[in-house]
Amino acid sequence: MSADSGGWFRQSLQKCCQSDDGFQWQGAGYREYQHVRLCAKKFSASIVNFLGDPIDCRLITMVSFKAPTIKSCVTSLVSPELPTIPENLHLAFSPADLADLRIFTPVILLYETPVDSEFETLVGNLKDSLRKVLVEYYPLAGRIAKGENGVAELLCDDRGAYFTQMVVEETLEEFGGRDACFGIMGMGAANLKCEGFQVYTLNEYKEIPPLVIQVTLFKCKAVALAVNWHHQVADGVSGFSFLKAWSEVARGLPITSPPDHRRHLMSARLPPHPLEGCPPEYRVLSAQPQEHHAQKSTQSRKKVEITISGEEIQQLKKQAAEGSDSGPFSSGVCISAHLWKLVTAARGLNRDDSTSIFSVLDGRTRMKDFPMNYFGNCIFVRKAVSSVGDIVDMPLCQVAKLIHDSIHGATDDYIRSVLDWFEVTGTQNIVHNRPSIGTHDLLPTFWRFFPIYELDFGFGKPTYGGRNSPPAGAAGFAAVSPTPSRDGSVLITVYLYPDAADALISELGLGC
Repeated sequence: MSADSGGWFRQSLQKCCQSDDGFQWQGAGYREYQHVRLCAKKFSASIVNFLGDPIDCRLITMVSFKAPTIKSCVTSLVSPELPTIPENLHLAFSPADLADLRIFTPVILLYETPVDSEFETLVGNLKDSLRKVLVEYYPLAGRIAKGENGVAELLCDDRGAYFTQMVVEETLEEFGGRDACFGIMGMGAANLKCEGFQVYTLNEYKEIPPLVIQVTLFKCKAVALAVNWHHQVADGVSGFSFLKAWSEVARGLPITSPPDHRRHLMSARLPPHPLEGCPPEYRVLSAQPQEHHAQKSTQSRKKVEITISGEEIQQLKKQAAEGSDSGPFSSGVCISAHLWKLVTAARGLNRDDSTSIFSVLDGRTRMKDFPMNYFGNCIFVRKAVSSVGDIVDMPLCQVAKLIHDSIHGATDDYIRSVLDWFEVTGTQNIVHNRPSIGTHDLLPTFWRFFPIYELDFGFGKPTYGGRNSPPAGAAGFAAVSPTPSRDGSVLITVYLYPDAADALISELGLGC
């Protein structure tokens, strides 16, 4: 099947016509789409008060781009090769699942070396291996729906993951490279909105597919693989374990670490022993409707990218350990501390204002006798707070100690107490503070050790992989990912409001 060339992003999606073997998107010609595309230049800069060594930075500017000229586009549902047993039809979410953000985690993998095999052969292998791996990862083939008690659950009915295959007439470079790949996520084909930091709830959707995939072939024979999973179904560790397993099966290999679906392992204790009071990373909703939805800022955001080498990270750790009786600190703590100082200074806030940093932790490594292959949500957030003036003035070692001390408190007993608090308070009555980080706070997430550059589906390893973030991401959000060089360096992506972004660019010594 094929479709007329045309753009169908966001609200520009064209009518979807169902047929026996899938869905055909009917386009309306090549139309300009005024979404922002990120056009980047590379610079060599010296970070003030850092190491004095040049590092790679990217100054991001905003321009419009055109939707690709679609030669063909087919969407189908991919179900497990074997049916899921009836006993697993209803899978209850754990309190940690229900308390987590109702968003999709978007991943983009680019394979820029021209693919030798025919695209149909490549797609066929992807779909066949997906059918096989979904036997083990069957929750991803079901639907998020309301159970009989009105609470969201996983209906593991093998309905299938949405899988879109698209061929476009542009090269990857003409399309805009990795910065434009937010436009080829495949979410529209699954009838899901895609508007930046989008929350997906059962108040808006009758049911939600947990897994949405799109593979795109460009004129230059480069391939983009976009994978999106709902965060209530899987955290980053679980999501990348699925991707690794899928890539193994695609190469004819056994799954290294099959998933553990025992979500009751994250249940509250009996009797519960909840925390006294609300954990600082959450807030309890009142009866006032306006508190249930954080106000959305209409102010634009800018994106700045910084690459730090493995050697520079080691120098950062050495600098943070000097003068501290709590060190040595981890790489993540040191990167977070340095970024907190830079961003806080760039924002130009009142020195007496409060600023926070949220640290996302994997509970699997902190809970006693807990399976490392647990599939679901096992992440917890800790919060460090200080004044703007202190963060700007304190040496790196003291800022690192603030973050270290907040993380150190996430013990097995603390995590269990949080799960008990979820149960006693009711997850419908609480909300993360993460979406409202905005002007004063910072949320760095670390994908540094995820197996991004091991994901070979039979046509080579990716030349780039990372979060497929919107061009205007949530202000205060930062992503720390490995680089394609695979030498220990990291790519830090920071989203800020324009004034703060411009100040950070100036601080980094960047220019046009």
